[in-house]
Amino acid sequence: MKLKMRFYLIITLLLVLSLNTSILKSLNLDGTKVVSDEDIEWLRGEGYVSLSKFIRLTRALDPEDLEEFDSLNLKGTLLHTSGLKKITDELLPYLPNLKFLNLCISELREDEDLILLALILEKFNSLEYVNIVGNGIAWRVFSFVKDREENKELIGKFYQKVVFSFNASLEDKFPVVEREKYGVWYQTHKNYYESFPY
Repeated sequence: MKLKMRFYLIITLLLVLSLNTSILKSLNLDGTKVVSDEDIEWLRGEGYVSLSKFIRLTRALDPEDLEEFDSLNLKGTLLHTSGLKKITDELLPYLPNLKFLNLCISELREDEDLILLALILEKFNSLEYVNIVGNGIAWRVFSFVKDREENKELIGKFYQKVVFSFNASLEDKFPVVEREKYGVWYQTHKNYYESFPY
């Protein structure tokens, strides 16, 4: 029992230290060892942290420090729909200057995940890029947007901010994108493509 308690305290301390180091080094909140609350049971002891604990530890930081974060990296996590909902409701409101949200390969497959993504885009205006490459929802972006043709503002946010494929040609797939604006879109996303390789 004492050994388990020591291990728990060491992991907690390491996580808090890594969060503080992130603030000082790169303004990147690293959540790549985070898994959904449901999955932590079978990954316990593998160095992973539950999403609830990650959110709790992050929110415990000084509000001024939270304002410094400009990216949240959740690449390769096992978020699922429940995890994305927690991120949307319980973490993103505490990161007011977040520009980059990396959800690459995070087990997002359900229609509800696309609805949550639309909510994120509408609610958090500071975001510049949301990476959903490698998720099941990435291939349904076109049909999701097409079903919402009347909401031009939301469509605009999807094609300006969502990175869903490194080979996506929005020129062909999004009829609302004017041809001359495709070049502008690509240039704004180019740095993101290069800095977050698949």
